[in-house]
Amino acid sequence: MMDEIENIKYILTDRFPYINEFLAGMVSAKLKIPSYETGLLTSQLLKAAHRALLQEEEDNDDDEYFGFDDEYYESDSYKLDSGLHLLDKTLYFGQRKGNCDGFSLIFPTINIFKRQQEVDNKITEILAHVKCFEFLSKAGLKNITKVDQWHNNLQVDFKARKLNDYYAIVVTYLYSAKHIEEHLAEYDEHYAMKSLSNDIAYAINQKYPQIEQFCRTHVGVNKGIIFISSGRDYFGNKKYESKLYGLKLTKVIFALNKEWQTRKKDQKSYQYLHHIVITTGRNVRNAIVYPRLDIEE
Repeated sequence: MMDEIENIKYILTDRFPYINEFLAGMVSAKLKIPSYETGLLTSQLLKAAHRALLQEEEDNDDDEYFGFDDEYYESDSYKLDSGLHLLDKTLYFGQRKGNCDGFSLIFPTINIFKRQQEVDNKITEILAHVKCFEFLSKAGLKNITKVDQWHNNLQVDFKARKLNDYYAIVVTYLYSAKHIEEHLAEYDEHYAMKSLSNDIAYAINQKYPQIEQFCRTHVGVNKGIIFISSGRDYFGNKKYESKLYGLKLTKVIFALNKEWQTRKKDQKSYQYLHHIVITTGRNVRNAIVYPRLDIEE
């Protein structure tokens, strides 16, 4: 047990310095829970540590990331731990000056948890916010700022600019996705579609009022994005990224379009809502964005 914990700590400092910098508190909290080896983040780190012990150390003269494209991290040598590497370089990119003001506000300063589910839920929330930052960056938005909700009593998560438009961005989740995908044999397509539609509707109902309030009280901010995480950010199985709720992505797009058209009946309806984003997994370029907002290559 102690050897495994030491291996995780080693792999963090040796291979993933930015996960170590921003999520060491969460990892420490997980390691205090007996079932850490099956939990989110620690299980991936443990597997990476085991692989590192089995392979010869490779010389690496590069001690920092010089870009923000995925090509290098799609190579065979990084494939097995690609989620960890992508997370690590996104954290690096986020903390660099000028990329995201207040980036550190994504991460909690207090990490006290009694159960694995509690800490896994918190990690899922953090990863969704990091993935949102990654999406905003790759979609070409600038002046990205993590809003300090505690001190300013504001309900949006980020604000950002693209060309002359200023956006308010909120982060939320597909609450039924994990349960349905773990029990696909129990549900038919009709039930999955209904659950997906309900989850999208719930996300809009819960989050749009926050966008509306922010836009009305902040001069110049006139557009909103609801960013909906599938819960697979960084550590989802890549082979499942072509589906959500067991549904083909064309079905997901249909459900999203139907909900959008219902809300946008006239120009005054949901006037500040300009995009909805649903992630499908690790690769942010596979995210469903409606209406389209181009992701930079």
